[in-house]
Amino acid sequence: MSVMIDLMERGLLPDAVIRRGIRLLLQRRLRDENRGDTEVERERQREFFATLRKSPLAVETGAANEQHYELPPAFFSRVLGPRRKYSSCLYPDGGTTLAAAEEAMLELTCRRAGLHDGMDILELGCGWGSLTLWMAEKYPAARITAVSNSASQREFIESVCREKGLGNVRIVTADMNYFWLLAISSG
Repeated sequence: MSVMIDLMERGLLPDAVIRRGIRLLLQRRLRDENRGDTEVERERQREFFATLRKSPLAVETGAANEQHYELPPAFFSRVLGPRRKYSSCLYPDGGTTLAAAEEAMLELTCRRAGLHDGMDILELGCGWGSLTLWMAEKYPAARITAVSNSASQREFIESVCREKGLGNVRIVTADMNYFWLLAISSG
C-alpha cells in the first residue's frame, strides 16, 4: 500500500488507477466499520459524538501557524491564484484559468450561503482573505468579521482592505478554541 501511495504522491499513477484505489479503500473502511447491528452502530455514534463534544474545536493551531499560516504573503502569491484561495476552486468548463476558477468558487460559496449586501457576516478561518475580500468587494454594505489564527494573515488582509478602500471588514486574530470567549466578552 505504501508503494502505491508513494507512486500516487509523485504523480506516477493515472487518475483512473487512483480513483479505483480510493474506491477500494472506502469499501474496506465501510466493511471494517460495519458491525451488522443497528443498536451497536447507534451506540458507537453516541460515543463518537460525546468525544466530539469534549474535543477542542481546532487542534494543533500552533503547529498550523508554524507550518504555513505565518509564512510571508509573497510566498502564497507565487503558489496560489490572485485571490490566494487555498481550499478549493471551481472549473465549470474545465478550461478556465486559476483566477477564474477562484472567482467561480467564491461566487458559488456565497450563493449557496444565501449571502447578500447589507448582512452581518462572520467568517471563521479566513486564511489569506480570499472569501473575506471577495465579499467585501461584492457586498459593500455588508459588515464582515473574519477570524484568523494568524497575525500575518490579519495584517495582509488589512493591508489589502486599505489598498482597495474596503471599510466593511474587521479581522480578529484568535485561536478558534477560545474565540467564543472573545465573542462573549465583547458582546
